[in-house]
Amino acid sequence: MNGRTVGIATIDDDGNFGNRLQNYALQFALRDLGWQPETIRNRAGPWPRSTLIPRLVHDLVSDPPSLVQRVRRRLIPEAEVGPPFAGVRRDAIAEFARSSTARSVEAFDHSAPDGWADRYDKVVAGSDQIWNPAYRRAGGFDFLTFAAPDKRIAYAASFGTPTIPRYLRSRYAERIAAIPHVSVREPRGSELVEELTGRTVPVVVDPTVLVDRSVWDALIMDAEVPSQPYGVQFLLARPHGQEWLSSLRVDVPLIDLNDLSVAASARLDPRGFVAAIAHAEVVVTDSFHAAVFAMRYRRPLLARRRHPTDDRVQSLLGLYGVPSSADRSGGIRFEVDFDWAPAEASVERARGESRGFLSSALNESPR
Repeated sequence: MNGRTVGIATIDDDGNFGNRLQNYALQFALRDLGWQPETIRNRAGPWPRSTLIPRLVHDLVSDPPSLVQRVRRRLIPEAEVGPPFAGVRRDAIAEFARSSTARSVEAFDHSAPDGWADRYDKVVAGSDQIWNPAYRRAGGFDFLTFAAPDKRIAYAASFGTPTIPRYLRSRYAERIAAIPHVSVREPRGSELVEELTGRTVPVVVDPTVLVDRSVWDALIMDAEVPSQPYGVQFLLARPHGQEWLSSLRVDVPLIDLNDLSVAASARLDPRGFVAAIAHAEVVVTDSFHAAVFAMRYRRPLLARRRHPTDDRVQSLLGLYGVPSSADRSGGIRFEVDFDWAPAEASVERARGESRGFLSSALNESPR
C-alpha cells in the first residue's frame, strides 16, 4: 500500500449490524482525514493457556452457573440448532462488508506475524467492544501488539463491561500502557483505563456518530422500507417473559429486525437496518447502535439494558443531553418532542473533539 495508510483492528465476525456500520463509518472518517484505511480481517483466538486456571478460579467464585454450563457443554456436547436463516443474515452482512469497506486479503486467527504491519503507517484499534474479555479473550491483536508502539492508536474502544477480572488486569494494564494514543467510547471505559494504568484518556464518540448524517442519508437513499407506518424491534437478548414488551404503548405494527426464522427478514443487511430505523415510528431495542441511529434520525426510542450494568445507551443519551426516563425493569424511554438545538450542539462539540483526537494521533510523527 502507498501513501498514508492505516490498518484497523476490530471485531470481524459478520454477525453484527453495529460492528459493520461502525467500521464503515471509521473508514469514511479516516479517508476524510486524508488516510487510506484497510480493515484487517481476523478472528479471536482461544484463551491464552496462562489464563486458564485463573479464569477457572474467577468463574468459580463470581459466576458458578456459567462455569457449570461451560463444563457441561464440554462433557456432554449437544448439537446446537440455530435459527433456520442465520446463515442468510451472516451472508448479507458479509456482502455489505466486502462491497462497502476495504479489507486485507490476508486473514488472521488471533494475531498477525511480526513485520506484517510494516505495510501501515498507523494502526487503529476500534471501535465497538474490542476490549470486552468475554468476546475477545484479551488477545494481543486487539491491543495492536503486532505493530510498532509508535504506530498504535485506540479510537472509541469499548470494554462492554464495568470491570476487568483480576486475573486479566495486569495483562490489560501492560497492553493499554503500550498504546500512545488511547480513547474510549464510554465514561466507565475511561475510568477503567485510569484504574489500570493511571492515565486519563478522553471519551470520544462512536464512529457512527463521528461522521456527518449525510453519510447515512447517502447510504440508505434507495433502500426500500414499508409504505405504511411501522415500528422496529431489535432485541439481541430477549427479556424473560413478554411483560416488558406488552406494557409498551406502541400503536403501530412492530417489525422484528432480528427475526431469523424467515428468509425475507434474514436478508436484511446493515444498509437496510439503518433505513428501517430511519423511517420507523418507534424503535424498541437493547442494541447500542440501533439506539444511535434512532437518535441520529430523531426516532422515539424504547431501549432496554442488556444486563444490569449495561450503561451504553445511557451514556449515549448523556452525550446528547436529552431527557429520558428509566423503569425498574431496565427499560429506558426517550421521546423526541423537545428542543433539539442544544442536543445537536452538544454532539457537534463532541464530534469536533473526537475528530481532533483522531487527527492528532494519526499525524504525530514517530519518536
